[in-house]
Amino acid sequence: MNISNFPGFPPKGDFSPGEGLEMKKGWIPAIIILLIFCSGCISNTGEINKLSGDINQHLKKGDGYYNEAADNVNNYRLKTALEKCESATSEYNTARLLASEALSYARDSGDEIFIKYLELVIAEIDAKLNATSELKNAIQLLSINENESANYSLGLANKFMEDAKYYESQRNEIVNKNPHKFI
Repeated sequence: MNISNFPGFPPKGDFSPGEGLEMKKGWIPAIIILLIFCSGCISNTGEINKLSGDINQHLKKGDGYYNEAADNVNNYRLKTALEKCESATSEYNTARLLASEALSYARDSGDEIFIKYLELVIAEIDAKLNATSELKNAIQLLSINENESANYSLGLANKFMEDAKYYESQRNEIVNKNPHKFI
């Protein structure tokens, strides 16, 4: 097909090579802004992924301390159980702080997948903090032989941990559906 068969081609009138330069000059700032924005998105994604690794490490440590605390409660080593609860709380609080920072990056990037994922991480951490608080409460009640109240607090601790497992399964589902986002 011959391009000269199209109406309006070749262009009529004088055509100089410099005419398109004005339009090209207008594109340069737009391209620079786009590159800066994209590098910010990449940077935000990189920061989120880095923080996610740190968050998961603190969650894992917190879970370990929590489980040790529960084992110590079951063996009526209340002082040691309370110490393990304090360590779990510290790890969960660190994870919460990092998750809040990551959520801020996600909101800045506008990435709805990361936003939802990190909201679920924070909900999971909050549930684990509540569980740890109830476990500490139960330990204190057991130490003064308030067994019925202690059992109530232990039941609440278990409920909060079940909630945490639910949030964890929800965030794992997001990862499974979007593996390219979570490196």
